[in-house]
Amino acid sequence: MKNLKLYVMKVGRLDMPDKGHMTPGSGVGEPISMPVYCYLIDHPKGLVLVDTGVHNEGPATVNEEDLVVNRIAEAGYKAEDVKYVVMTHMHVDHAAYMTEFPNATFVVRREELKAAWWPEVCEKGYVYDDYKETRGYDYLQPGDDEDYDLFLDGSVVLIDTKGHTRGHQSVVVTLADGSKTVLAGDASSLRENMDEMILPGYCSNSWFAMRSLEKLKHMDREGYTILFGHDVEQQNTLKISPDYYE
Repeated sequence: MKNLKLYVMKVGRLDMPDKGHMTPGSGVGEPISMPVYCYLIDHPKGLVLVDTGVHNEGPATVNEEDLVVNRIAEAGYKAEDVKYVVMTHMHVDHAAYMTEFPNATFVVRREELKAAWWPEVCEKGYVYDDYKETRGYDYLQPGDDEDYDLFLDGSVVLIDTKGHTRGHQSVVVTLADGSKTVLAGDASSLRENMDEMILPGYCSNSWFAMRSLEKLKHMDREGYTILFGHDVEQQNTLKISPDYYE
């Protein structure tokens, strides 16, 4: 898509005492310090934010400059100009600052909203207080298996990658040269999840999570660039905002 820009915004880090939380059966007992990302897409028809970050608490470290609204300003935009907020899912490290965008339209899978608002006992990772004020916001709710073309031009397409959560989605962005970049979220938190077909830590449905890993692996083989949710090595290879991809 001509004139489209993709910003990768680093919005904090997670210091986990046990990598096995992310890669069950691998790296158990090893500490890991992982980046947390949000993404900003400047499309000719409007700004799209993907995920809203994490609070500075628990295992997360978030400095003032890391706050998603400050990262948006650093890139030269205003938070109030965001047209769509796409949530890959609504876990604690992805949905902390939804309330900063009350005028945006949120795009969340219908099943993800159900899980976030009324989780089953086994569905962990949601923090109701982070988004309890967003109930009256404007939502678009793609269906469970739907490929959702956000601008109806093929440039920003939301794909079903459920399994980590029951409504998880990833975002496929087409840049000006026709190349495809996938914002994988936690469908594959680390490259190791995809490469070794290791489930991404907690999963609401392991079978669907494995199918989503297979989908991402196929895209990787076909030349798509996969941006993993929290990969440690990949962070050193990325253009980080205010730099951008186009």
